[in-house]
Order: sequence, then structure tokens, then C-alpha cells
Amino acid sequence: MFLRLTDRLEVDMEHGIPPMIPSSNSNSQQEQEENNELLSILPSLTWQERLGGCLACMALGYILSLGSFFRFRDLLHGNPTSFVSYTSTVGTIISLSGSCFLSGPKSQLEKMFHDSRKMATILYLGSLVLTLVVAFLKEFRGQALLLLMLVGVQYVAVFWYCLSYIPFARQMAQRLLGRFMSQLEDMD
Repeated sequence: MFLRLTDRLEVDMEHGIPPMIPSSNSNSQQEQEENNELLSILPSLTWQERLGGCLACMALGYILSLGSFFRFRDLLHGNPTSFVSYTSTVGTIISLSGSCFLSGPKSQLEKMFHDSRKMATILYLGSLVLTLVVAFLKEFRGQALLLLMLVGVQYVAVFWYCLSYIPFARQMAQRLLGRFMSQLEDMD
């Protein structure tokens, strides 16, 4: 079943990826030339290999990210670099790069900075950078708490980013959060 599905979805990378929106202007020819230039540098991959690369990166990234919580004790004892830089942040970067297998780096960046995802992307990438900066600063009071908050922001931002790909998911999440908050207010 999986093989039949991937065979039907396989893209002939030697001839370039067909544009999603057909256009007759010179932009599409320029894009086609850029695709061909990129494909001459990178090896051509079948749809199956692309899907496998994406799943492998995402699985490895999530394993590293979740594995970082086994180093939580190190964070509380004043060694934040093992928790943050080696596992959590590197894991999220590997997970993010997995999607480049499916659509390519340029297309992935365009999708990430689409108007509907721009704020989530900026928040996510900003929290990644800030997490690494705070982790490598000289130890200071409250560093562990700040790092935990930044990692939390990373997960919330990537969750919000992922919801943007599902129709009406953000609106549903906002309604659920609103209901939850109103129930908390009723409890007081």
C-alpha cells in the first residue's frame, strides 16, 4: 500500500518540480532554472526517499528533544548546555530541517514566512536563538527557569505553526482555550 502511494506521488526530479500555480511570465522560467541549478548540485531523490528522509529527521529530532528531559536534573544543577544545546534545540532544528526533504529549502522558507505563519515562525526561530544564547551565557540566577520558559515558547510556537496547515485548526484551538479559561474563571 505504502509503495503504491509513493509510486503515484513520485516526482521526476531530473525534469524539475512543476510549479504549483501555472504562470506564463518569466518568473516561472527563472524558478525552473533555479530548480535545475539546485538539482545539479543535489542528488535527485524519489518521492519515497524524500518521505523517508523527512520521517527520519523528524523522528531523530523528536527523540533528541524528548531525550533532553532526561537531562533535566543537569539543568537544575546549573549545567544548562547539556539540556538545551545538545539535545533540545538541536533536536528541534533537525526536526525542522526534515520538512526540507519534501518541499526543498527555498520552498520551505517561503511557506514558513507566509503571512499566516510569519509570527509563529519568528517567535519559534527567535526562541531557538535566545535559548542558545542564554544557555552559553555565564551562569546566573534564574537561568534554568528562563531556559525552561524559552523551550516552552519553542513548543507552543511550533504547535501554533503546525496548526496553520490544518484548515480552521487555529480557530478551534482558540475556542477551546477560551472555553477552558471561562471554566477556570467560573471556578473562582
